[in-house]
This record gives sequence, structure tokens and C-alpha cells, in this order.
Amino acid sequence: MPTPYLNYVPWLLCAVPLVYVIASRPRGKLPPGPKPLPILGNIFNVPADAAWKVFQQWGQKYGDLIYLETLGKKMVVLNSAAAAFELLDKRSSIYSYRPKFTMANEVIGWKFSLTSMDYSEKSKKQRKYLQSYFQKGRLQDYYGIQIKEVHQLLNDFLNDPKAYRGHIRRMAAGITMMVAYGHKVESEDDEFLAIADKGVATIEAAGAIGAHIVDFVPWLRYIPDWFPGASIKNVPPGTRENLQTFISVPYERVKQRMIEGTATPCYVTKLIEETKGSDDEGVRGTAALVYSGGLDTTLSSMMTAFTMIVAHPLVQARIQAEMDLVIGRDRLPDFSDKPRLPYLQCVILEVLRWGAATPVGTPHRVSQDDEYNGYLIPADSTIMANQWAMLHDERVYPEPSTFNPDRFLNGEGRTPQNDPRDVAFGFGRRICPGKDFAENSLWITVASIFYAFKISPAVDDKGVPITIDLEYREHGVRHPKPFECDILPRNETSVDLIHAAFEA
Repeated sequence: MPTPYLNYVPWLLCAVPLVYVIASRPRGKLPPGPKPLPILGNIFNVPADAAWKVFQQWGQKYGDLIYLETLGKKMVVLNSAAAAFELLDKRSSIYSYRPKFTMANEVIGWKFSLTSMDYSEKSKKQRKYLQSYFQKGRLQDYYGIQIKEVHQLLNDFLNDPKAYRGHIRRMAAGITMMVAYGHKVESEDDEFLAIADKGVATIEAAGAIGAHIVDFVPWLRYIPDWFPGASIKNVPPGTRENLQTFISVPYERVKQRMIEGTATPCYVTKLIEETKGSDDEGVRGTAALVYSGGLDTTLSSMMTAFTMIVAHPLVQARIQAEMDLVIGRDRLPDFSDKPRLPYLQCVILEVLRWGAATPVGTPHRVSQDDEYNGYLIPADSTIMANQWAMLHDERVYPEPSTFNPDRFLNGEGRTPQNDPRDVAFGFGRRICPGKDFAENSLWITVASIFYAFKISPAVDDKGVPITIDLEYREHGVRHPKPFECDILPRNETSVDLIHAAFEA
């Protein structure tokens, strides 16, 4: 005969989470935010797509700090650069931790990545690897790689201008693959590139980091596949295997080439030599991060630059006039020209601001209770820096929806607006260690393309220019939509210069 105590089990199962939620509620004046439901909190308020834009809209009602709760998990959204600098920069000792990313780290396997790794001695050691390799004093060591890949891009534009986006993507992949693994990407069919693409695609399979339902309710990953609604925990078949292949195969290939004496100097060879082979996990993981972290964001910025310069012919004309004056017609741009092209630099800054490639970056976690402007920020809260809102804050950037490089001009009585790089590459101890390298790749690409080519929107059957769609594909990394355009050499010398540079 069943014991009567079993009748209480369903009640206990309901009561345990309720007690947990009640017990975990913070005590203090919290930042304002949408009204939560009992127990569930704001789980139905958090938008599934382009959350950064919704958070920005909420900021008009609630202010620069917004508080949310989902099933007992606490989140604070920072909508202003001032708040982010104060908390994530000045108080980085307690704001450099990461929330638990169950889907990305545990289900798919990204726990090796410094980006999602919690703040620890291990993460500090791996960050030193990257900071040392990409420090400003070493950037000129990579000029040759960046210029060589850009010259191949220009040649690809001549041969097949319609496939411009694929060419830009191959070039961005070629730079990061050569720097990370010493591997030359000859074409879009490259073996390593295919392996890496499948690995990097697992980021999108997980959704925006920290936004998957399994991140809020970790035990859902254990429910059986036959259980109703179990599909919420699923990822595409082969996802975890693709990631492991990406992490291991290029790295092991470099090690084998080192044994054979045929390895090209790169991040992996240098770090293996520096660590004397004692940290396979750290070198392998950070090498994968050089590629995965650098490719998608750099490609996003490159495509934003390409799109916006083509969509704004006066901007394109001003860039080209400046380069003609400084560089002349007898050679292609190189990095020595950078200080002498101030308007082009303003365009690069506006690309970083307007495009906001990583609109919320990767969430932080605060390790202890804190206070800001009279509000309690509870310990273990997920801190979401809304970089999109910061870079489109009309208090800082008037008419933020307008692409206007002039906002960064200096001299002649002008006061340039805030440098967007202070926001675009993250904050505090979690700032992107390859930011200067990435900016250099963006600069030499934009300079070279628009020095050599005049690019304009395609025309319809009646000869009318087709309007460029400036909307973005809104993911964890934003990408502008592709469009048709006409790419023509700017003058008679352009073709000869490109051929000579490509064959050198």
C-alpha cells in the first residue's frame, strides 16, 4: 500500500523552486525595469531577436540601468557608456566574471574559450598570451600578411566583381588563418576554412551567448528527447563534433609541421615555443579564438564599410580625393599612409559606431553586491553592456541614425564626438585583445578597395540605381544584407598596379 507521504511529492516539487526564487530575491532598491511575473519574473519580456534595440527603447522609460529577473536569475542592462565605464572599467575587479553559459559552454563545448570562461588564473594566463602577441609593438609584424591578402582581394575583384562579398570573406579568413595557424587560404574551397566555418557556426547554433532558455534553466539540458517540448534544448546534429574538429585539427597540423620543420611562423608556433609545449589546452583554445573571434566581427565591419561607402557616393569621393592627394596614382596604399589620411580614419570610426558589430558583446557577472547611483546591483547579476545603445545614444552622437564621418573631424573649431572604439571593443579586463590588429585589417581593406575601384549601386532595366537595403541581419554579430553593385577600376593605372602587387 503506497505511503500517504507520496501525496506531498508534487507539492514539494512546486514549492522548492518557489522557495528558491523567494530566498534569492535581493534586498535593496533595485534599478527600474519591466514589472515581473511571480516566480517567472521577466522571462516573457526579454525579446528573442535584436534585444539591444528593445533595451534601448526601455532606456527611454527606465533610464541607463534596467533590472530584469528570469526564474530567479538577475540581470542588469547598461544603456550608457558612462555606466559601463564606471562599473566595467573602474570596478573591473568585481565585474570581470562571466555568467554560466550552459548552452554554449556545456552543451556545445565552448567552455575552452577565453570569451566565455569565468575570470580566474587560467583566464588571466590565456589573456596574457593574446595581449603579448597582439600588442601594439608587434602590429607591424603582421602588415605583410594583411597587405598580401588585400592585394589578392583586389585581384579577385578584377576577375569576378559580382562575388565581392565572398572575396571579402575569403580575405578576412585568410588574414586570421595565416596569423593563427600559418595557413594560406587560397580559395573559398580551402579545407581548413571549411573546418573552421563549421566550428564557428556553432556560435550561431547556440544563439546569443546567455540568451538561450537552457542558460536560464540549466536542468532542461537533462530532460529526455522524447519529453514534450524537449526540442528547446536541441542544437543542429554534429554541432559539438564540428566544434571539436575545428579546435583540434588545425592545431595538430601545425604541431606536425613543426616536427617536420615546414611550419610557417604564426601564433601557434610562437606560443608552443614560449610555453615549451606545456600548455596545449591554452594555446589550442586561444588559437581557435584568434580565428573565431576575429573573423566574424572583422567581416561585419568590413561589410558595413563597403555598404555605407557605396550608399554614400560623396563619402566615397572624399576618401578617393584624399588618397589621390596623399598617395598619388603610382602605388597602392600601405600602412605608412595611415597618419596622413584623417578623413579615411573618420570613416573607419563611423563604421565602428554605426555598424555596432557586437551589439551587446558577451555578458559580464558581478561577484558581489554593488551600488551605483543609489541602486543595488545584486551579487551574481548578469551585466549586459548594450553597446548598440551606447553607440546610438543621441546625447553623445546627435542624429545617431545618420552615417556621418564628419562627426569625428578635428581642427578648424571642431570638437570631435567620443571615440567609438572605447565602446565597440568591450570594457575593462574583458576588452578585445586583438582590437588594434582588427582595426588595421579594416583600414587597409577599405583604403585599398576604394583607392583602386569606383563602386556604385547596380541599376535596373531602366537605368535607375537600385536602392541599397541598409537593414541588418540581427544576430550576436550583426551583418548588413548583401546587395548588387558595379565595381570598376578607377583609372588606367589601377589594373596594372593590382596585377603587379598580386604577382609580387
